[in-house]
Amino acid sequence: MMRISMKTDYGLIALKHMAKQQGDGLVNARELATKFSLPPNLLAKILQSLSQSGIIEAQKGSGGGYRMVRNSSEVTLTEIFESIEGPIHMIMCSSADGSCTVEDSCTVRSGLVTLERKFAEFFDSITLADV
Repeated sequence: MMRISMKTDYGLIALKHMAKQQGDGLVNARELATKFSLPPNLLAKILQSLSQSGIIEAQKGSGGGYRMVRNSSEVTLTEIFESIEGPIHMIMCSSADGSCTVEDSCTVRSGLVTLERKFAEFFDSITLADV
């Protein structure tokens, strides 16, 4: 079964909160962790990844925090997943570092690659606002 990791789940929680606060200033990571009972250190890493990808903006210093850079209806689940987890692949043979010992005789690769592409299209069609 395919599951969203806890890191991605925490990232979605943080992003939804920031989207609701948009225009109200910065969201403090420590307060966010406390409000939603999230591990502060892990949340900090997640927020850093989302900031590096350009989904949110980080403001350092006293009174600093995070804010959405883009409208939640413009941020796809694919962007969020890949910002937090890196490139997402359901099957190893489709990843850049994947290798398969039965690739030459595999009878399911083509179908699985098609399925993976359909999942990617689906996640590209869902935005943060939809969640």
